[in-house]
Parts: sequence; C-alpha cells; structure tokens
Amino acid sequence: MRRSRWKESEIEDMLRELPKLKDDRTKAEVYARIHDKKKKKHWIPLFAGVASLFLMVVLASSFIIEIKGTTSREDSGSSGKLSLSESKEMADLERKDTSNQEKPSEDKQEAQEFSSNQAKIESKDKFSEMEPRKGEKEKTFEQAIYQDDLKNASIITMGVPDDQMNFIVPISIKLKHHDESDTLNQLVNQMSDIDEAQYGLSDYFPLDIKISQGNDINTAHIDFPEKSQLLAEDTLFLHSMEETLSYNNIEKMTFSTEGKQGARFAHAGYLKEMDIPHQKKRTYLLYQRDESSPSFLVPSNMGYRDFEEALQAGKGEADIEGISPAIPHDLKWERISSNGDLVIIHLSDQAVIENSEETLQALEAILFIAKDFGFEKVKFENAPIEEVGQLNLTEDILVPEAPNQVN
Repeated sequence: MRRSRWKESEIEDMLRELPKLKDDRTKAEVYARIHDKKKKKHWIPLFAGVASLFLMVVLASSFIIEIKGTTSREDSGSSGKLSLSESKEMADLERKDTSNQEKPSEDKQEAQEFSSNQAKIESKDKFSEMEPRKGEKEKTFEQAIYQDDLKNASIITMGVPDDQMNFIVPISIKLKHHDESDTLNQLVNQMSDIDEAQYGLSDYFPLDIKISQGNDINTAHIDFPEKSQLLAEDTLFLHSMEETLSYNNIEKMTFSTEGKQGARFAHAGYLKEMDIPHQKKRTYLLYQRDESSPSFLVPSNMGYRDFEEALQAGKGEADIEGISPAIPHDLKWERISSNGDLVIIHLSDQAVIENSEETLQALEAILFIAKDFGFEKVKFENAPIEEVGQLNLTEDILVPEAPNQVN
C-alpha cells in the first residue's frame, strides 16, 4: 500500500487552524428536519404508481376502441353482403315480374279456362251452394231421387223403423241399372248390407224370411219360418214391407209359412195375400235422431181427407222424440187448385222461400205429399225466387221417384 505523506500530527494541526463552525439547532430540530425530508420522499413512489395506473388505463382504452372498430367494420361488411343478397333477390323478382308481364295472353287464357271449369262445377251441383239451415253451421240433408237421376241407374228403397219404432223411414239407394225382374234380388242384397245405425234408425234388416217373385213381376212372395217373431210383430213388419215394396213397383204381397199357403199374424189374422196401396194420402214430417245423424222425410202414420189438409198437417208439431215439422210456418199459400195430375200452389206474398236446405226439404215434402195424393206434377206460383237447389220454381216440377237417398 502506498504510504501517505501526511502525518497525523500534521493533519490535526491543520484542522485546528480551520475556522470554528457553530450549530445552534437542538437535537430535536435536527431530527424533525430529517424526518420531514424522509416524508417528502414517500410521495415519489405514490406518484409513480398513479402515473403507471393512468398509463395502463389509457393503453387499455385504446385497445378496446381498436377491437370495437374492427368488429364494427366486420359487421358493416356482413351487412353489406346481406344487402347485396337482398338486392339480388329483388332483382330476380323484378326479372320474374317482367317475364310474367311478357306473357299476359297465356295468363289470361289460363284464367278463362279456370273460370269456365268453375262454372261447370257450379252448374253441376247447385245444392252445394245452398246455405245451411237456420241456426246451424252444417247439416246433412238426404235429397230425393228424381227421374233425371235414373238415366243409367236403378233404385232400391227400404222402409226402416226409426230408433223408437214409431215411424217407418224410407231410405233409398241408387244402384247401377238392373232389369226390373231382378229388383227383389237386389232388395234382399241391400237388406243384408245396410247399416241402419249410421242413419239413426233401428237395426231391423235382414229379416228372417224368404222373399221371391210371385205369380207376376208386380207380386212379391214372402215365406215365413214356423213361429217367426215377425208374425207376432206383424204391425211393424207389414208397414215396413208396404213402404219398401211400394217404391219398388210391387203391388201385392202373397204369404206362406214353411212353404204352405198363408200366414197367421197376431193382429192382422190369417192372410194369404195383401194389396199394397200407392196413394195413402199422408203428410210428411222430418225425422232426425240427433245432431250427428242426417234428417229424413218420413210419412205420417195416418191419412188425410185432401191435399191441403195434409199440407197444413206438415207444419204441425208432433210430441214424439226426433219428429219435427217438414214445412215451416212462414211458407204460406193463398189457394190451391188442381188440373188432372197437376196441383197448383199459389204462394202468399209473405211466403218465405230461400235457396236453403230448409226450404228445399220443405218443397220436397210438398212434392211427396202431392205424390201420395196421386199428383205427378206441382206448380208453385208467385215464388219470390226462381230456383231452390235443383228445383226450378218457374216450371212444373215432376214429383220425385223416391225419398232420402243415402249413397
């Protein structure tokens, strides 16, 4: 180590020669001053921390704004793509409209063809345009069968008891045309096939009898088994067979029991044969078991003196379940006259006639009442409208062939 050229004694002498320094402060003052200086230094880290935090917030905000800007630009781009797609679709639609406008004659021709077809459909089925009966949304009404309906067809009519067995309800089935000689065979087949319950009628057919042609084409022969229940319930059976056979051009029934001539009935007694009347001079009412069943025209069980009395009876209320008037009270007439096989009904000015099921059913009831009195045509005068269903009220109307078509 290098040796100092100053001696300690020399240094001490030199220090003694320096001017004297005197500090008048107390120890407490000196300590307080030092403490204040240290306290001031504590603010420096705090300020630095605050500055750092502020800087971080600024940087973070900038970053978030940048991300949002990017997202906004992406959304803007997607929106732009959608608008282009929509514009393309609009352009396609416009081109289609232009194409359609270039073919007005073809569209016009198609419209004319549709209108023509629609008119044909409407002319074929006027009944489908008719309004439902008053107070009801929809009603199944079984129409009558007219001569014009039988150009290539035949009918079988069966008299079926109602569900309470108070009335005989004639129901008719239209079949392919068959020879009159085959009528009874067709009748037996239909008796086996019919489902009466779906019409609200009694389950009556088939019957435990044999039906065949008698001595001529207008005679039906019926053979009973021994002790047949039908012989005991002869009133209902004979009424049913009269109603059935009268619509099938049969004028007489002959009877046998187990092949032996004649049959002994509980009420009618012993009978070999029975004529079938075709003009019973009855009125017609309506039968309907419930709202889910169709309504049928049904002949009364009693006859009347004249046609007008029977017409008025068709408006009468019957205190029998399922039976109601067939002719409404507001269908009024002033006078009735006849000319041979034509009956003329002059309607009142107050007569309510509409193109509705209710009116059609009432008019058909009148036609069948006329048929029961031997008339073949009916003329309605002073009718407020020209047509009701298929009936032309400006012309003579032929009475129907059979009521209540169920097929």
